[in-house]
Amino acid sequence: MPLAATRCFLNRSSTNSYSERADFNVLADDFFFVSWDATGSGKPRLHAPGVALGLAGALIAELVLEQRIAVEGVRLRVVDGRRVQDELAGKVLTEIGNSPQHTDVRTWLAYLAQRSVTEVTGRLMANGLLERESPRLLKRKQFRYFSTDFSRAMWPSARLRLALVKWQPLTPYDMALAALAEACDLTDIVVEDPADRRGAHQYLTTVLAAMPQPLSDLGRQVGAAVGDAVLTYRT
Repeated sequence: MPLAATRCFLNRSSTNSYSERADFNVLADDFFFVSWDATGSGKPRLHAPGVALGLAGALIAELVLEQRIAVEGVRLRVVDGRRVQDELAGKVLTEIGNSPQHTDVRTWLAYLAQRSVTEVTGRLMANGLLERESPRLLKRKQFRYFSTDFSRAMWPSARLRLALVKWQPLTPYDMALAALAEACDLTDIVVEDPADRRGAHQYLTTVLAAMPQPLSDLGRQVGAAVGDAVLTYRT
């Protein structure tokens, strides 16, 4: 697809109101299923710090999409502190609102990452979409998580893969999911066929350039945090 046509598609979707999607409080759930092999091994697809930071970014992105949080460069702030329906999203919004002196995105990513896996899997289990298997061996400390709905677990990755490979327009919601996947180095896992990856990355570059600024800024901060975590993890 010509680049000009790609930009036309992206401009059309990126100028849409965030409110076009009724429920943004599944973005972290979708990211979990992208980053975790919940239909197979029950294990994460990347190192634990990366999953935790990606989920933390997704929790913030849920509130950005609902226009409750504004992200500007390296800073964030509450712009609408009214109660939200989802309990977990409401908890995150309240915590950020109660600490207006802390505006650094990386600070909040690090803070939320401490419990993001527990909180997001808890929400999924409460909704009957996930089951947890406790470690059976002393040397295995990490829980394994298995989806109760194969289609639900596979759909986020399948949706992204189709859009990136076929150069289809993305909503701001899926732009955010794609940005988080890229920030956590998951794009090549989403796009399984090596033959498709070059074109997918080319299109993704255009997608990221066309993203709404708050989501773009958030994606960059998640990527930087994950990059630092990788260095620490490897050393």
